[in-house]
Amino acid sequence: MTASEFDGAWQLVSGECLEDGHWVRYDLDGISSRKVLAAGYFTFVTHKNGAYWSAGSGRFILDKDVYTESPDMGSYPLAALRDYVFQARLEGDQWHNARFENGERVEYEVWQRIRA
Repeated sequence: MTASEFDGAWQLVSGECLEDGHWVRYDLDGISSRKVLAAGYFTFVTHKNGAYWSAGSGRFILDKDVYTESPDMGSYPLAALRDYVFQARLEGDQWHNARFENGERVEYEVWQRIRA
């Protein structure tokens, strides 16, 4: 697989997700995360309030503005090992993701590229 414009290391800047009908803001919930993308693979590690919370890894596909993660391992239940499809866009060194289910936005993330 060839490299994509998303390949590299990323730090979560902000985000929110819909859980049980309520919005959870990552900053207010103490969530921080890093993600690395390379040659069609992704890996992430997430902390909550400074302690390990979750991790996952698998394949990703970028098709124009659609970014799809297909995790094949993770620290979460097997039912969570499904495709996650995002509308994605790059704005300079920021990567914006919006995920929808049944026409409703259920997650929004902003990632900052980590430069050496």
